[in-house]
Amino acid sequence: MKLQDDEARRQIREHTARTLFVEAGAGSGKTTSLVGRIATLVLEDGVPLARVAAVTFTEKAGAELRDRLRAEFERVGREAALETHRTLANRALEDLDGAAIGTLHSFAQRILAEHPIEAGIPPLVEVLDEVGSSVAFTERWSAMLADLLDDDAMAQPLLLALALGVKLPQLRTLAQLLGSDWDLIEDRVLAADPMPFAMEDLAAFADEARIVAAYADDCSDPDDKLLVHFRTLAAVLDRFDAAPNDQGRLAEIRAISEVSYAHGRAPVWRDKPAAVAAGRSLAESAETLLARVAAACLRHLTRWIGQRVLAAADERRAEGRLEFHDLLVLA
Repeated sequence: MKLQDDEARRQIREHTARTLFVEAGAGSGKTTSLVGRIATLVLEDGVPLARVAAVTFTEKAGAELRDRLRAEFERVGREAALETHRTLANRALEDLDGAAIGTLHSFAQRILAEHPIEAGIPPLVEVLDEVGSSVAFTERWSAMLADLLDDDAMAQPLLLALALGVKLPQLRTLAQLLGSDWDLIEDRVLAADPMPFAMEDLAAFADEARIVAAYADDCSDPDDKLLVHFRTLAAVLDRFDAAPNDQGRLAEIRAISEVSYAHGRAPVWRDKPAAVAAGRSLAESAETLLARVAAACLRHLTRWIGQRVLAAADERRAEGRLEFHDLLVLA
């Protein structure tokens, strides 16, 4: 049966001197086309299978491709009319078990095994699987967290971040993400300058908040629902003034950022639109201030964690105990 894309399939199979990008859905014959292309390389172009790299997304796909190639070369070895094709097919069968057919990670591991000195690793390496890598990360994070909690220089950014709602499990996720791209840490994390914490802005913000809280005096109904929000603001400011440290003051600013300034009856207010606008502007100012402090804290924490993630990667490299992402980077 002639298919609408027969010409495209022929190009995939025969045009081995060209680089092709093929986009096709599941079950459309991508593996069959790839088998045909590799067979052309080996049988027509005379490229030894040992010189062919076929990289797949999963190990299952790699195993399927290897099986399909074995069946194809066995068929050619039996049925080909030309002795040359039969000879090349049998040679390919001899090379098949050692051919570079598999996932990107297995291909990277193959390169490292052939060039350990250039990669700066021992001749023999251990590659942890997904479970082993996860266990190793858990152990690293436990030690890293203990060091973080004991580091006096990191007390301020850590305590401020916790006051802003950052949780320790989120820092664990940050360490995990940095570990997945540790080769980018030097340029994208450590190269950035630390940010000031902007704590001097807290007092100025409190002064602005007191001006807004004074709008409560413009309401003639003590039961008005909008007035409740301004009374809440006044109570938060009292707690802000009584807070023993910056962490406590930041927690109160978070509360200010969450005040909605909704409802209320216009007739009982001297200028309700002005009061609402002032309240909402204050909430926006609170969010901006909190975002600045959070950015500074996270920049410091990310830098600290990134340095230790890099150190751990260097240690794995020296010991020859690699994880999946290490394979790609070192290769």
